[in-house]
Amino acid sequence: MMVTIAIGAILLAIAIGAYGNMREDTRVDSAKEQITSILQQARLRALSSGTEQAIVFDYVNDGVTDALGQSYSFDNINLQKFVCGTCASSDPTTTASRTFTFRRRGTADNKNIRVSSVGSDREFIVMVNNVTGRIDIRTQCVAPDCLP
Repeated sequence: MMVTIAIGAILLAIAIGAYGNMREDTRVDSAKEQITSILQQARLRALSSGTEQAIVFDYVNDGVTDALGQSYSFDNINLQKFVCGTCASSDPTTTASRTFTFRRRGTADNKNIRVSSVGSDREFIVMVNNVTGRIDIRTQCVAPDCLP
């Protein structure tokens, strides 16, 4: 009976650890999807209304404010300005925030955001194409360009 309880305790400990990792991975995935959705909605509003739509990313507080003034915050998620040419994140203390502006034709400046978490090895690069304004998600960077 003691052996059965010991084996059960070991299996429970393994399951709890796996659950924690899965939870952090899900948190990163959710933040990536929400950021992508916010950017896509701003692009569509710019196309349909014919007016510029600005999204502000706050790198110090890891939050986003959309063009309608709605604020989103991400617990335990790191948002960083990302430079694909060097495959490096910028220091958040030097760049407190960054504005992505979608113009009336749906185009925007070429800007990138790195979404990651301390508790997870999963990270994504959310990219906005400067020619088309389309949002792309990358999982790695190889200089000089990010690769899918």
